[in-house]
Amino acid sequence: MRTASLALILSAAWALPAAAGAGPAPGGDASKGQIEFNNHCRTCHTVNEGDNRLGPSLHNIFGSPAGQVEGFGNYSGGLTSSITWDEETLDKFIANPQSIASNTTMTPFSGVEDAETRKEIIQYLKEQKEGS
Repeated sequence: MRTASLALILSAAWALPAAAGAGPAPGGDASKGQIEFNNHCRTCHTVNEGDNRLGPSLHNIFGSPAGQVEGFGNYSGGLTSSITWDEETLDKFIANPQSIASNTTMTPFSGVEDAETRKEIIQYLKEQKEGS
C-alpha cells in the first residue's frame, strides 16, 4: 500500500508542471491559436481553401507572398508580393496592421496587443500550411 501511495504522489508531482500551465511551446500553441483566431480574425477570414469573405482565405498563407490569394482582389494598398507572411511579418501585422500596410482597409481591427496571443494565432496559421 505504501509503495502504491508513493508512486501516486511521485507521478502526480511529475505531472504537476504540465498541468499547472508550464506554457505553450516557444512557437505558440495551435489549439489555443484556433480559439484566438476565432476571437480576433474569423469575422473577416477563414482558413478554408477558396473561402474568401470580407478578407481573403488564410489557408496556406504561412510562407506565401502577400496579396496573392486566388479569387480575392480587394487587397489593402501596400499588401504586395514583396511581403512574405513569415513569423516576423505576421507578428507585426497582427499586432498592428498599419505597420505593414499603412492604408489597410482592416478597420475597425486595430491589432492584437498580447504577444502570446499573436504567437498562438501564428502557430495555428502555420499548421494550416498544406503538408504540415
